[in-house]
This record gives sequence, C-alpha cells and structure tokens, in this order.
Amino acid sequence: MKKTLAVFMAVPLISSWLVGSASAQQNLVVNGSFEWGPPGVDEFPGWPWFGPASNHSDYGVAQSSVFPDVAEDGQYYAYFHGAPTDGSQDCLGTSVNLIVGAQYNITYYLGTDGTTLGSGAGMWVQIGNDFGLSANDVMLTAFLPNSSNAIPYQEFSTNYTATLPNPILSFHGVDPTSSILLDNVSMTLVLPQLNVSLTPSNTLTFAWTAWTNGFRLQATPTLDATNWVTLTNVPSTNGSSNLIVLPTPPGNSYYRLTLP
Repeated sequence: MKKTLAVFMAVPLISSWLVGSASAQQNLVVNGSFEWGPPGVDEFPGWPWFGPASNHSDYGVAQSSVFPDVAEDGQYYAYFHGAPTDGSQDCLGTSVNLIVGAQYNITYYLGTDGTTLGSGAGMWVQIGNDFGLSANDVMLTAFLPNSSNAIPYQEFSTNYTATLPNPILSFHGVDPTSSILLDNVSMTLVLPQLNVSLTPSNTLTFAWTAWTNGFRLQATPTLDATNWVTLTNVPSTNGSSNLIVLPTPPGNSYYRLTLP
C-alpha cells in the first residue's frame, strides 16, 4: 500500500511555497500499551510470540495504582519476575509489517518495582528473524538494573532501518528479586522532511534525509488531479541528504514523497 509521507506546493514565487506535514503515524505494535487487559500470568492479548523460561517462569500483565507497581501510562503494564536457573528468559514478541529500506522509530518504557542489587536482573530487546536471544538479531537494548531501590520508568528510543519485511520485535527478561516493568511499546514510520530551494540558475533542488531509503518524488500540476506522476530522476547523495534537481515549472506544481 502506498504511503504519502510529505507534501508541499510550489508556485512561481518561492515566498508563497507551502509545506505540509504528514499525519501522525500508526503504531505498528498491536496492544503495545497492554491496555486490552485482562491482568494475569501469561496473559498477553495481541502478542503472538510467547515463550516462558524453561523453569521458574513468572510474567504477565498487571493492573495496579500503587507505586512502584504502576503503568507508565494507562492502567495496565507487563511485568517480568521469572528466576530461571538455566540461563533462559521469559520471552515476549510481536511481528511487525515493515517496508524494507524505510526507517522506523521504536520506543518502549522499562522500570523495576524493587531491589535488583546483585540479582542479575536484565531485559534484552531485539528485532530480527529469530524469537529468542540470537546473535542474528539486532540488539536494541540491554537493560541491566542493579539498584537497591525501584527504578522509575525510563524511555528507550531508537531508529531502525528495516532490512526484513516481517521481523519480530522481542523482549527477554529475568528478575528474581523484583519485577522488570514494560509498558507503551511503539513502532512508527519515521517521516523525512522534504525541503526545496531555488538555485541561482533558476532550478529547484529537492532534498530529504538520505537514511530514508525507498522514497520517490511525485508531482502533479493541480491538487484536483487523481494521478500523481512518479518522477524517474534518480536522487544523488550529498552528505546526509538525497537530492533531485528539476527545472522551475512554468506554473503551479505540487510535489510529495511516497513509499511504494
């Protein structure tokens, strides 16, 4: 499905150009807030990948309003309190549908509800083909709390360039003395900023960030048009930007970036 990422209108006077922003992007993680409930051990509605530790597994969804056992936002959150003795972890994951070459922002919140001092507690977050800690996957976070007190939620955020169309975003936790808390997991498409400038030779230079692979520049003479034309010009790269240079149109022309 085609995604429109940025749109602006070019008219003969550069001072009259209008730049529009795309709408808020959809969270690709189903029930990333865990607000579907209900609370319970091994209860993760909307999360299709589920793998308890080999022994002493203890994780699920909880509902509480007494600090530190609280959601980062909303009423529900996930907890990991397993204490396996064989090096395994309680594992939770979800598949996400991505466009290869596009960039996505992955954000989640982690905290603890008690002491983790010297306990070996940890949460490892990965994305890739495998479900389970794997050297083949991309490690996003190794959260290793080691505190005598509960740790309030911390935000973890990273940008990820998709190399697979359907990777698994997975969380692998152990915490024998307290619980590691997980909440508000999101993955959204990163929108590039499309810019334009008028050169001394009266040509138009379109630029957008180079890490946003796969985008195509389209044009139409009127917003009433139903068919946008995908330009065949191949972008060049200058530093961190993709560039396309076009002649100045004789009249109004509208441009946008899209993903196939």
